[in-house]
Amino acid sequence: MKLTKSNIILIVCAVITFGGAFYYFVFFNVDSGAALVEGVEISEASQTETEFVELVSQLGAITFDISIFSDPRFSGLTDIRTPISPEEAGRRDPFGLIPGVVAP
Repeated sequence: MKLTKSNIILIVCAVITFGGAFYYFVFFNVDSGAALVEGVEISEASQTETEFVELVSQLGAITFDISIFSDPRFSGLTDIRTPISPEEAGRRDPFGLIPGVVAP
């Protein structure tokens, strides 16, 4: 079979179409999702949930030490921002032709 430009275009279109259909049926088909869930036992999910809840209960409360804000070194910090002066706007069409310049 001789591969011409039109044959290559048809093959690419077919591959894209089948790939799109496969993606749709795998990720958006409700029936295939139900089949995946049927194989999981409820006890496994419950055991995982129980482990997660136990791990979360072992975590302590998060506390922050805010004494740094009352430190004299912190209050001695100064702002070093430089004010930005307003500038004149550029050209109305930055991609347009420049008057007086001839393109090569």
